[in-house]
Amino acid sequence: MALADTSEAGMPSAATGPEFQEAAAALGFSRTVERELIHRRNLTEVFLTDIRPVERRSFVAAALLPLVHAHYTSHTGPTGRRVPDAVLLLECCRQAETFAAHAFFDVAMDAAFILRNWSVVLSPDAAVPWGPGPGELLMSAVVRDPGGQTGGSVRSLEFEFGLRLSGVHIGQARMEVGYVAPRTYAAIRSRRRGGPPPTSDKQPPVVTGRPVDPARAGRINATDTLLLDAVTDPDSVTAALRVPVENPSLFDHPQDHVPGMVLLEAARQIAALATDAWGGGAPRTTALVAVESSFSSYAELDRPVAMAATPTDGAGPSGAHTDTAGHRRVAVAFHQDGSVIARMSVVMAAVGHVAPSPVTGPRG
Repeated sequence: MALADTSEAGMPSAATGPEFQEAAAALGFSRTVERELIHRRNLTEVFLTDIRPVERRSFVAAALLPLVHAHYTSHTGPTGRRVPDAVLLLECCRQAETFAAHAFFDVAMDAAFILRNWSVVLSPDAAVPWGPGPGELLMSAVVRDPGGQTGGSVRSLEFEFGLRLSGVHIGQARMEVGYVAPRTYAAIRSRRRGGPPPTSDKQPPVVTGRPVDPARAGRINATDTLLLDAVTDPDSVTAALRVPVENPSLFDHPQDHVPGMVLLEAARQIAALATDAWGGGAPRTTALVAVESSFSSYAELDRPVAMAATPTDGAGPSGAHTDTAGHRRVAVAFHQDGSVIARMSVVMAAVGHVAPSPVTGPRG
C-alpha cells in the first residue's frame, strides 16, 4: 500500500465531487452517535458525531477532536497541539467504519470485527491550529468490497478516507476490516488456543518488568506507557509490551486479545524512543506523521509480546536514520510465541517537518 500522495488529488475522484461537499455541509457536531453503534462503552471514548451516505459505497462523517482527553492529549510533545494525533484520527475513522458497516452494509450487530491492516498519513498542511474549541474533523470515505459475500453477508470491506480539519486537507487513512459471525469467531479463537481465550476484564495489569519512564515514550501518564525493559542500541530498540488492561481508552470494553489500537500506540512509543536514541530528536519535539500496519495473528493477552524497532533508512547512529525532509522511518515488529504477529512502518518527524515521505518497510 503506497502512501506517497497526501494531497486531495490522491483521493478517489468520487470522494471530492459536489455530492460529497453537499453531504459534508449537512453534517452536525452538536452530539455524539450512540455508543453501541461504534462498539464503545465509555462516553469519553465516543468522537463520532454524524454520518451520512453519499452513494452506494461512499459516505461522509464528522467527529470532534477533544481539547482535553485522558489518553489522546496526554503527550509531552507537539502531538494534539501543533500536529493532530494520528492515532486519534485512526480511531475516528474506525468509529466511522464501524457505524457504516452496521448502518450501510448490513453487518450484524453481534459480528466480530477483524482488523487486517490500516494506515494514516498526514499532509504538509496538517499542522494547523483549529481554534479554541474541539477540532471538527470531516471524513470522506469510499468503500470497496474485496471479499464478496457469504450467505448474503459482507465478509470484508476496505475504507479509504480523506481527512479535513478547519477546512484544510490534513491527510488520508485506509483500513481493511473483516466481519465474522460470533459462532465462527469463537470456534476460530478456541481452535487456535485449544480452548476459549481469557478476556481483558479478567486479566490483572502487568506488574513484572521495568517500565519505561513516560517522557521517554512521549507520554505524560504511566497508565498510557506501554514499554517494559527497553534496550536501545545504535541499530535497534527492543522492549516488552505492557498490556494496559486498566486503561479505559485502550481497553474500553472486554477484549479476548490485545487490540490493534494498543499495538499501534506501542509502535508509536518505541519509534519515539528509537528516534531519540538515534539522534532524531526527543519525544517532546517529534510526532508520528505516518504509519502503515498489518496484522497476521491475534496478540494473546496471556502470553508475552516482544517488540523490535529497526531503522529503514540508512545505517549507523547519530542522525543517519533520517532523510533530507527530516523524517525518521522505523520498522516495528511484534513477536509472540516465536512468530511475528504484526508489523508496522512508522514515520516520525520533528515539529517543523510534518510532511511525511512514503512509508516503507516489511509487510506481514
